[in-house]
Amino acid sequence: MLKKILVVGGDERAVHLASLLESAGYEVGTIGLETGDEKTAEIDQADLLLFPYPFAMKNDCVPTYTGLTLHPSDVLDHVKSDAIILSGQGIDSYVLAQNESGKHITLCYYAGSDAFLQMNADISAEASVYEAMQRTKKTIMNMTVLVIGYGLFGRATARRLKALGAADVWVAARREQPRIQAQNDGMRAIAIADMPSIAERIAIILNTVPAHVMERSFLNALSKEACILELASAPYGFAKADAESLDIHPLILPALPAKYAPHTAAQALMNVATELIAEASK
Repeated sequence: MLKKILVVGGDERAVHLASLLESAGYEVGTIGLETGDEKTAEIDQADLLLFPYPFAMKNDCVPTYTGLTLHPSDVLDHVKSDAIILSGQGIDSYVLAQNESGKHITLCYYAGSDAFLQMNADISAEASVYEAMQRTKKTIMNMTVLVIGYGLFGRATARRLKALGAADVWVAARREQPRIQAQNDGMRAIAIADMPSIAERIAIILNTVPAHVMERSFLNALSKEACILELASAPYGFAKADAESLDIHPLILPALPAKYAPHTAAQALMNVATELIAEASK
């Protein structure tokens, strides 16, 4: 039976997640979310620890809302042997090191829930369309827009743009299957390698692929007025040297769910945490 939950680091959505858990009747502690909470966290008493999604390290530390310097080992060195950890991917090596020392920590991922992934993609898509609309003095319905990548996030974004009446929504993907799916969804599809051929007509690019898919030839062919929204994680969709040499300045927009809709993003985390708690309590 889970008695105490510890929310470890994160951003504003983690703050709301802690409140949701408390409202559901759980005993909840935090670390890095309220000033001084590291002194009362009682890490060794926690049955379930919730690390951020995504698990993005910065300067070898877990991001915190208060600015607390928090390395994963600062927490994991003190967890109970049979603790359960829910996290974004990337924490594996730290948990493995603890288990090799004799602990039996169970690690589960938010990404193991399809419902969570879809909800997170929908939040990110809504946020990305909002950001796109803020970057132009024209209406979306008069634009030609390119979405790079057609996973859950890319598809949700393209479909929202289409629903808003964008004049021309293009989808670029490496593989044929997502291109066919995009066409079936009413988009125009193109291989990533062929993007330079449509570059001149594109007003806004929304990249969801965390790889250098926007080559120099594509960047060079863009209109000077084109706006690039970088929605993927590092290493991003462009090479920094190429962009700088061409005087192109993509707008990097990380952690959109937390910035755009922290309450809804926290509810998505709450849903998947509840699933895990139910399984652990069986």
